[in-house]
Amino acid sequence: MWTPGLVSVSFRGESPETILREARAAGLRAIEWGGDIHVPRGDPERARRIGAATREAGLSVAAYGSYYRLGTAEDPAAAFSPVLDTALALGAPVIRLWAGTAGSADTPEEVRAALAAEARRLAGMADKAGIVLTLECHNGTLTDRWESAAAFLAQVGHPCLRMYWQPNQLLDGAYNRRAARELAPCTVHVHVFHWDAAGRYPLAQGREEWRDYLDILTGAWMEDGQEHALLLEFMHDDKLSSLRETAAELLSWQM
Repeated sequence: MWTPGLVSVSFRGESPETILREARAAGLRAIEWGGDIHVPRGDPERARRIGAATREAGLSVAAYGSYYRLGTAEDPAAAFSPVLDTALALGAPVIRLWAGTAGSADTPEEVRAALAAEARRLAGMADKAGIVLTLECHNGTLTDRWESAAAFLAQVGHPCLRMYWQPNQLLDGAYNRRAARELAPCTVHVHVFHWDAAGRYPLAQGREEWRDYLDILTGAWMEDGQEHALLLEFMHDDKLSSLRETAAELLSWQM
């Protein structure tokens, strides 16, 4: 039902080869490759090499974290085309985007409508290529709260546009459980970490909260029959040496 994996930007200073070696040694099975360092947009040949290396290492490409941001391109189709080409070369079934440049409370209706029109256009491009687009529950974007995320997906109205889910470290467990429940039916992958407003902590310290989230998410996923990835995003101490311990905690949740 879900695949344990890693977001490559967790280790921006490491090479793709090192990330693959360490992820495999830690027992992980999927990688979301980031478009800022490891697989830059517009370099399909590099993307092709890294995609092939990922599969040769026995891992899958879960997604392409493109860092494309809605609302920032003068010609969205022209700006998105190299992102799409790179994802295709990588062999990524999913492209992750960011929804605008401001939080939902600071996004006027006319801006929201323009972002929805852009997202609908890009989703159509991705759909033709057999790729799913996702937004994420990220602060400072239109999808910072579940209510706004759900409303935006409905406004766009394209089945190819879906969501990543992650807990909001600035809000409490009750909010995060509700957000997981409301967004589970449209959630493709999940970013996994244990943070709060004060800092980052070893994943094992968030075990009980994550068991609650997974009960909610997997309940919805049982109905869709799809494979979803739980992707470790950043270690609590940013150290590569912490990956195996963190991955072991993630893997223990499958028991």
